[in-house]
Amino acid sequence: MSKHYKVSEEARNYARKVLRLHNYEKKQIKKIEESLRYPYQETDENIGGSRVSSNIAPQEAEAERVWTNEEFLATVKHVSVVDNFLEDISDEAVNLVRNRYLSDNGSKERRPKELPNWVKVSKLIHLSEDACKKQDSLLVNSLAKRFNLK
Repeated sequence: MSKHYKVSEEARNYARKVLRLHNYEKKQIKKIEESLRYPYQETDENIGGSRVSSNIAPQEAEAERVWTNEEFLATVKHVSVVDNFLEDISDEAVNLVRNRYLSDNGSKERRPKELPNWVKVSKLIHLSEDACKKQDSLLVNSLAKRFNLK
């Protein structure tokens, strides 16, 4: 039997922040992965050739630096948990999350005031504002539990 516990306001705020930043974080991960796959290479001006000063390829060193960075790993975890969460919830719930939190293109970090208001969201998904807020609260609590937040 699963544990029933009340999710704190801090945990709910964290879950909302993860949802709000999901598209931005997803885009940042993609940029980093692309830069690791296709690193910038300086042109070699030393045509005659001399010895290479390093014994490790620069992209390997960069890849190791990135994949051992705790902040980057946390971002990867956020994206994967939200993606799994979106797969597990109903289509109606996904529609609410997409219209409220994921309606941007991920070009910048969104602040809470930049989210669409509940009136706009309720009209888009054809539910009352109260129903949207109630469903949002349940979804945010569920996501917070996936992050093991209390």
